Formats: sequence, C-alpha cells, structure tokens
Amino acid sequence: MMPDTVAPAPVIAGAVSPQRVFWAAWLGWMLDGFDSAIYGYILVAALTDLLPASGLAASRANIGFYGGLLFSIFMLGWACSMFWGWAADRLGRVRVMCWTVLVYSLFTGLCGLATGLVMFAVFRFIAGFGIGGEWAAGTPLLHESVPEAMRVRLAGWLHTATPTGLFLAAFATLVCVNTIGWRGMFFLGIAPALLTLYLRRSIPEPRRREASAPPFRTLFAGSQGRVTWMAALMMACIIFGLWSSNFWAPTVVIGKLRAAGATAAHAQTMGAVCGLITNVGTLAGCLAMPWITQRLGGRRPTAALFFLGSLATILAAYALAIQRLDDLTLFFFLLPALGFFTNGVFALYTIWLPEMFPGAQRGAGAGFCFSFGRLLGAAGPALIGGIAALTGGYPIAISALSLVYVVGLPFILLAPETAHRPLAA
Repeated sequence: MMPDTVAPAPVIAGAVSPQRVFWAAWLGWMLDGFDSAIYGYILVAALTDLLPASGLAASRANIGFYGGLLFSIFMLGWACSMFWGWAADRLGRVRVMCWTVLVYSLFTGLCGLATGLVMFAVFRFIAGFGIGGEWAAGTPLLHESVPEAMRVRLAGWLHTATPTGLFLAAFATLVCVNTIGWRGMFFLGIAPALLTLYLRRSIPEPRRREASAPPFRTLFAGSQGRVTWMAALMMACIIFGLWSSNFWAPTVVIGKLRAAGATAAHAQTMGAVCGLITNVGTLAGCLAMPWITQRLGGRRPTAALFFLGSLATILAAYALAIQRLDDLTLFFFLLPALGFFTNGVFALYTIWLPEMFPGAQRGAGAGFCFSFGRLLGAAGPALIGGIAALTGGYPIAISALSLVYVVGLPFILLAPETAHRPLAA
C-alpha cells in the first residue's frame, strides 16, 4: 500500500499533509535518479561525437576509457555534495532542496550543449554535485514534516524513487533516443526544474528545525563522533558492495551471450533486461523495509540481515550460477534477490541515518555519511576491473569483494539502535 492510501493522521502544526510532503521528496529523488541514469544509456552516442571534437578517435578503447573517467568525475561531484546537508541545516530544507533540483536539472540539460570533453566533464561534475545534495535536504524534510506514527513507513518507501527513476530513464531512451538523439535526451533532464515551483508554493519548512546549527566539527566530537563514523562506514560498505555487484551484472550478461555467439543487439537488449529485473527486486525491498524493520524489532538486526543477504546472493549469483555452473538462466532468476538485498538496503538507511543526528545537524550528518560512503565506495568498480584483469573474469572479482559486507558487520554492532524512539528534536 502506497502513501496515497494511508489513513489520515494528524499532522504537525503548520505543515501540509504527509502525503504531499512524501510525494514532493519522492519526486525529487526519482527525477535525480532519472537524470543520473540518462548518461549510461547514451554514453556511446555522446562520446562518438565528443571525442573527435576534442581531437581524439572515437575508438572502442577511447570510449571505454573516457566513459569511465567521466563517470568518475560525476561521482566525485556527487561525493562533494555533503555541502548541501550543511546548508539545509542553516538555510532551510525546502530552500536547499529547490537549489539542488535546479542545479542538477540545469547542468544535466547543459550537457546536451557540450562541444567537447572538457565542457562535458565540467557539466557532469556540477550535475553530480546537485544530484548528491537532493537526498541530504529531502530526507530530513520528510522526517521532520510528517507525524511520528507514519514517519518510518514513509521514509522506507522514499527509496522506491531511485529504481522508478531508472525505469523511467530506460523507457524514455527506448521511446525517444532515435528521434531526439543524445543531446535531446540530456535536454529532457531540465524537466525536474519545474518541481521547484511546486516545492516553493506548496511545501513549508518543517517547524522542528528551530535550533541554530552548531559547527560542523561537532559531528566528529565525543559520542556523536562515533555515531557519525559508524554511519559513514556502513554507507561506504553498502555503496562499495552495490557498485561492485549490480553495476557489473549487465556486463557479465553481455559478455556471456557474446561469447556464446549472440548478436551484439541481442546481448545489449538482454543486458538492459538484466537491469530491469534487478530493479524489480529493489522496489520490493524498499516497499517491504518498514515492515521488515518492525518485524525484526530494530535497525541493527535489519542491517545485519541485509548485509548477510547481500553476501549470500552475490556469491550465489556470481560464484555459483556464473563461475561454477555457467548457468545464465539461474543468474537471471537470482537477480531480483540481488536487487532486493544489495540495493533495497538503502531504504533502511533512509529511515536510520536521520534518526542518528539531532535536528540542528540532521542534514549535515546524514549528508556527510552518504557522501563519504560514495567517496570510498567509488573504488569498487575500479578494483573489480583490476582483479578481473588478473583473474581472467568478473565473477571471481565480484565474489571476492563481496566480503565487504563481512567487514561492515562490526560497524552495525557499534551503531546506535534508534527503533521505538521518537525523532530527536
């Protein structure tokens, strides 16, 4: 049951309905997922034009190298976005959320006007900077604007926005790319800017944000410092694990099919199907997360379940189905479980991270942890490539790096249990 069917509940004085706040935050998160996903679908077409314009050959090797480099530049911008959480604590959740949406919309659109690699890289970096900040402002806004009885449920469902944005980007590519080209696809990324008009007119600032924000350094002092670092290290583990497993699933599928004699077109199509199937599992994990946390009685046991489930499904999919059994059909059957655990776990942290910080530091704390996790987690794809080159295959590399979830278990034990407690003022 989605939020528009939730029974009415009293709202915080001065706030709008919980459903309206939820959908405003959800749309922002969904649309930045859409904007960030566009790049993956039009990478080859864009670089085929931009590389010669920059004096480089549009060879397969150059497209692979510069495509990966541009992805890293985008992720670096995403990691730098911890600034937005700090700003949201001082200037307001809604105001900063509007700025992040405007930044990522404008600079995604500007990518369609790029005339060379350097210009394109600058636009991608700034787009990533904006996209990474929407969560840091929107998630505290939701937590602070809805009744306590509904807060966990709506926060858990908020992460369904990400796979929905990925679905939307895939659909738009199938329908539009042959008509409007890669530049037109980036121009579609301007559309989220319209959301800012709705946000400014319809969503007030939550009244819980009344205390003046203390200095950023206090996040790392005393007992709060331990909480901050445990949260950041947990985020690093799940981001590292996600980018070291799901990120490579289409590549593994395409490689297996091409080696078996499939055409390039069929292999590419099945790679896209692989991503769609995995996202179905992610949606299921996000929708079930509030119920799972309630059933298990806490955040820590839920995190442990998802860490161990991620480890088990990665090993089953890559080490067993691909490496040992060479069974692509079994691999496809395991993809929903892979998405459920490795990506669905982020719905838990949409609930848990804001609960770990006082209201005056909620944006800065949650934003730092997410951005720090992205910074360390970005090493995952590079390590997979390096290990795969040494071992001769992706499944061994992916299986080996799945041990990051074992590394993360002590951080879960040291993190605070916040279940059955009201959100701190």
